[in-house]
Amino acid sequence: MQQFDIVENLNPVTRGRYPFVVVLQHDRTSTLSTLVVAPLTNAGATLVPTRLNPFIRVGSRDFVVVAEALAAVQKRTLGKVIDSAESHRYAIIAAIDALFTGI
Repeated sequence: MQQFDIVENLNPVTRGRYPFVVVLQHDRTSTLSTLVVAPLTNAGATLVPTRLNPFIRVGSRDFVVVAEALAAVQKRTLGKVIDSAESHRYAIIAAIDALFTGI
């Protein structure tokens, strides 16, 4: 998997709320058994796009990156790569910057 890939979330506990995750970890660390990811949740009234939670379209569905819920997960809990968020890289990096540095 590559950085900014959008991947199926196979975890039965979180899949309902977060059907997909975006890979944040750089490809150079691909030999690790874990990946740092941020979940994607349906865009809606409960979570609207902000700088901390950028908008991403997956197919015909709208999602929001939940940057504050990023986590290291075992690769085996992830399914197929279904898309790429590479075109949203600057918004995702800005969300991580806002989360960690406040800017």
